[in-house]
Amino acid sequence: MEGIVYRNEAEVADVVRKFESCTYRPEEFTHARHLTVASWYLATYSAEEALLRMREGLRRFLAHHGKKMGYHETITRFWLELLGDAIRQSPDHPLHERLQEVVNRFADKDVLFLYYTRELVMSNEARERWVEPDLQSICGTASVPSTIGG
Repeated sequence: MEGIVYRNEAEVADVVRKFESCTYRPEEFTHARHLTVASWYLATYSAEEALLRMREGLRRFLAHHGKKMGYHETITRFWLELLGDAIRQSPDHPLHERLQEVVNRFADKDVLFLYYTRELVMSNEARERWVEPDLQSICGTASVPSTIGG
């Protein structure tokens, strides 16, 4: 899998702008773009504000595209929690480089299943509200590799 390359902060801001304005088609708003937006929010706002913006943005995006289901509270917060420490690890690097590194590190969506059993994370309870991981804690795991066994 090829990594994301951001040459400057304007390219990152363009991803965020297209998400917030619902310009992307659902299939264009890839996992990497989800992570880019979440990482940008975390680098720009407090963790609480980043979560609020991501939550509201995803709900707006889904509604704009006629999706009645789709928003998942635990998955959204999981990624923000996981990305939060990673994005702050090298504050002296340009923002677009930090975001590119974090997005590429966490490119594999299945990282989620290192922390949650499928049964728990796919439950209605986890969809509607934050549920703590049942396999391992998120704390101190910013170095999780971008690929999972195979």
